[in-house]
Order: sequence, then C-alpha cells, then structure tokens
Amino acid sequence: MSTRLNRDFELLPRSEPAIRIRDLNVSYSMGDHVMVPACRDIQFDVAAEESIGLLGESGAGKSTIAYAIMGLIEAPNKVTGEITCWGKDVLKMTQEQLRRFRWNEVAMVFQAAMNSLDPVVTVGQNMEELILDKGVVRVKAEARELSLKLLRTMDLSEEVYRLHPFELSGGMKQRVIIAMALVTNPKILILDEPTTALDTITQFSVLSAIKSLKKEGRIGGTILISHDISVHAFMVDRVLILLKGLIVEDAAVKDIVEGPKHPYTQVLSGLLKLDPSKRPATGSGTSLPKNECPFTSTCPYVMPKCRENIPPLVTVKKGHRVACYLYGE
Repeated sequence: MSTRLNRDFELLPRSEPAIRIRDLNVSYSMGDHVMVPACRDIQFDVAAEESIGLLGESGAGKSTIAYAIMGLIEAPNKVTGEITCWGKDVLKMTQEQLRRFRWNEVAMVFQAAMNSLDPVVTVGQNMEELILDKGVVRVKAEARELSLKLLRTMDLSEEVYRLHPFELSGGMKQRVIIAMALVTNPKILILDEPTTALDTITQFSVLSAIKSLKKEGRIGGTILISHDISVHAFMVDRVLILLKGLIVEDAAVKDIVEGPKHPYTQVLSGLLKLDPSKRPATGSGTSLPKNECPFTSTCPYVMPKCRENIPPLVTVKKGHRVACYLYGE
C-alpha cells in the first residue's frame, strides 16, 4: 500500500485550484531606476494533483514565474498581480509566513541544484542538517532514518548516504536533491530543468523516478520547467508555452504535441519549419514587446494587426487557449 501525503488541499472543493495566478507581472531592476520586464499578464491555475509544464526558450520567463510562486523575488525587483496557494496570498506573506510556506506547501528543485550540496560533508550529513533545520524531526537518529528512507524512495542505496557529493554521478546527485525536496512532504513540487546536463539514459531514470513518486502519492502537484518538449510529453498533463514573458498557448500536452495552434508552438513541435534567415541569432530573449505579438519578427503568418496589439488568449476548444489572431474573430 502506498503512503499518501498528508494534504490539507484535499479538503478544498474540487473546483478550487491549489495555485491560482492572475495578472502576474514581474520586472527586474537593472539599477538607475531601469526596470526590465520578465513576464507579463500571466494567468493560470494548478489543480491539487495536476502536473503542468512551463515550456519555452531561455529568457521566456519560466523560472521567473516559479520564483514568484515561491515568494523569492524581492525589492528592488517588482512583482504585481495575484498568486494564491490554497487561498493564501503569497505576495502578502511576511518573511516568517514565507519560511513556513516554502518547503511545506511548495518546494522547488532549482536549476543546477545538484551543485548546492556541501562537498566537504557526506550526503547523509547534508540531508540530516536540512531535516533538523526544518524541524521535521528533533533527534539526529530519526533524521538519519528519514534520510535513508528518502534515499530508498529515489532508488539510492545506503552506501550513497555515506559518500561525499563529489563521489556521485550527476544523476545520483540530482536524485539526492529531489529526495531532499521531499523532506517536508510538499504539496506542490516545482522542478526547474531537473535533467539539465544529464545524459539521455540518466534523464529518463530521474524523470521516471519522479513519475513513480507522483503515482504513489508521495508528490502532489508538479510544475515542470524545461525547454525540451519531449520531457513535457513524458511528464505532464498540461503545458503552458511561454515566449518573451507571455503565455502564447495553454493546452493538454497531447494537443501541444499533436495539434499545436500557435505558430511558435508549431515550430517547437517540429510541425512548422522556418526560413533560416528569419530565425533570431539567439534564443527568445527577455525583451517583452510593448504592443505587438512576441513572434512577429519570425512568424510566417504575421498580419498588420499582429504589430498593433498583443493578441489576447482565446479559447479554441475546452481546455485549449492560444494567443494568436489566426484564431477567434
């Protein structure tokens, strides 16, 4: 019998999202009163046990959204809008409330987090320190027992507990980090590029372990950040496509893979090929358009009105939204 997490959100009505984001805008301070927008008018919900993906190129705003959910964007950077998790307004939390909220309500595996392990102590010591710091248990012997249990959850042996981080492969270190993220039984787990720099076989192993944990009820909802559409196809129920800080499409992963609507998503899915001369020299970049579609410079279907206003997200069918003037009126 699998062990289910102790989740308060199971008491919420089924219609009530675990995470609700409305009109989220984030800008980063560059000094001298210069603010650079990173994401604009972000709106979406996450159900209690849903797996969603944030997909886009570097600079699209994926990690910024995750940091905002965690309450990690501080002044002089600017965050406006609404982020509620189980009815609690994240943007109005005190530092003490945020401390309790992080890890217990929502935990995050940061990009390149495998490098955050203290190299001078063992994996076991890394884990025990975290467990005791979070007050999960009070006795070191209990912290050791929980550490070993979490390592077994990630298919890691007791030998790993006694090793130093530099003695582990990249995949093993990433599994340790995910095990540590499960210390407080978070209701939502955010994974920011969890398989970056791992070979294909190790990627599959790590992602399969995460799926198994969710199936067993050890993880509630998940938010997966990746620029790799194949990872999303394997891992999530629904995908939000981001381009230059804007959501351009939101749909079930099957629709994103098999029937994408936005031309940018069609490019990501390999269904639309672009003229190489029109491709930008680098990734999507972080420069948000002021009053035009973020894909105008590259889109083969661009129309005059695409350069006049940012297309609104419209529903093309139940559960499928797209921001493109090819659809709607």
